[in-house]
Amino acid sequence: MIIKINCYICSPNFSAMDRLNQDILIPIKGLPFGESSFRFEIGEPFFQAFDNTQIKDADCSVRVSVIRHQTLLDVVCEITGFVIVECDRCLDDLTLKVDIAPRLTVGFGSVEVDEEGAEDEDVVVVDHSQRELSLNQFIYDYVCLSLPLVKVHPEGKCNPEMLRYLSESEGSDTGSEGETTRPFEGLKDLLGNKNN
Repeated sequence: MIIKINCYICSPNFSAMDRLNQDILIPIKGLPFGESSFRFEIGEPFFQAFDNTQIKDADCSVRVSVIRHQTLLDVVCEITGFVIVECDRCLDDLTLKVDIAPRLTVGFGSVEVDEEGAEDEDVVVVDHSQRELSLNQFIYDYVCLSLPLVKVHPEGKCNPEMLRYLSESEGSDTGSEGETTRPFEGLKDLLGNKNN
């Protein structure tokens, strides 16, 4: 579901409620040369719009700085805040900090981007007639890629009930004589028979 929002140029006069946006749209048609700044707040609805099952909740501030050149836009997205995911060990909620500042280069038409500078940046080319640039997918990807591969609480912070249950489950995998059972042990015999 797409929720239409307005973009607000940074100003000390607008309230936090005005900035609670779920679409990150940058007006590129008529954008003045030089630097422009935009600010957005994203939360759970932003990530749910992507049918995200990894991020359960979020509270992130996105500050977008756009520097317009003749044929290019340099975009820096400073994303700070936190997301809530499921702990891989105990399945309880785990709060992870987000503090990243990825860069994006936007070209118009068939403009060629210098390959040296493009190595560390994402590059997107848009049509000259495009009025707005949606950064939704980029912001979503940047946040998801910033998360660690293994998401677990610090040692001693996991749900003790779940840890006790897991330790009991591990104990049930032992045979009657205390030896660990191996459910795939029989596969070795099948491979041996195949070679005969």
